[in-house]
Amino acid sequence: MEHITSDDIGSFPLPKGVARQDIGKMVINDPDQYGRLVQDIMRMKMLSGVNVPTYPQLQDMISQFLDPITNPTNWGDEPLVIKEGKARINELSAIEPVAKEYHDSSGEALGIRVCITGPVELHIRGYGPVIYADVLESLTKSLSHFVKNGILRKKHLETRVICIDEPSLGVDPQLILEDDELLIALEQVSNPAKGVDMQIHLHSPLEAEKIYEVEGINIIGIESASTPGSLDVISKSDLDKYDKFLRVGIARTDIDAMAAEYRDATGIDIWRDTSKAYQMIDEIESLKIIAMRLESASKKFGDRIKYAGPDCGLSGFIHQELALKLLKNAAMVISRFNMGT
Repeated sequence: MEHITSDDIGSFPLPKGVARQDIGKMVINDPDQYGRLVQDIMRMKMLSGVNVPTYPQLQDMISQFLDPITNPTNWGDEPLVIKEGKARINELSAIEPVAKEYHDSSGEALGIRVCITGPVELHIRGYGPVIYADVLESLTKSLSHFVKNGILRKKHLETRVICIDEPSLGVDPQLILEDDELLIALEQVSNPAKGVDMQIHLHSPLEAEKIYEVEGINIIGIESASTPGSLDVISKSDLDKYDKFLRVGIARTDIDAMAAEYRDATGIDIWRDTSKAYQMIDEIESLKIIAMRLESASKKFGDRIKYAGPDCGLSGFIHQELALKLLKNAAMVISRFNMGT
């Protein structure tokens, strides 16, 4: 039986008293406090049993990369091309103490997943959906520096997978982008990651066929828990032909839709009575339901599934404990699947 690695996408609810708009200020004005916040959430993710957790992605996925890239003081010889030494992900430094704790107790390196916002998404959000080749190329060069610096091979902390997040591909009808520009950009971003699993996280499966041509990306992430039909677009024979693997979503993360469905079915509004949120997860995202999704995907794709976990990030969940419950459910299902139970 194939072995599937459990992971998560990255974002997570903030603790009570901390608002999303506080994070950017905290990163600049109180990096030590921000570091402690990241460490606490990383420990929670590890408690879930997820094999390869993503560093807690608490900052805005656009500004986290676009702000340092567009800051002229960070440029090298070319505009919008960040110096390699400036292309750092703060959270990777912040989780060092947690990784050392893990190494001290287990004797092993903590394996992590690094998520980087893709060049197309940064272009759309920073410069619009009509893609300018020169701007895309500069963004691509900058992101390749983030990828290079995101590959950690320390005795206590090791990067197992890097993911390029491109949520607008196949979704934004205003996007004007030539196929060859996309392929070249993704190839260049992924180039420094040789020897490390390279995922792309797509919010629509429609662009998956193009990714087959990108040599540097070996894993295609499909959100398939909330939209099971997304997997119908993928062909196992194509995966075999191009030697690509899947990262399948087996637990829903569209919390607003889940809450609306649950309210319609039961009359319970979890936003008004947050104590019922656990009950909702037990019913909508139970171990049995998540296992059925994984088994269905496995029957279709077999050993072409390499990773599985929640569809997307969990920042929209009501509180951290609810997000942790969903992570635990997904990780437990994958663990039982691997054991054949």
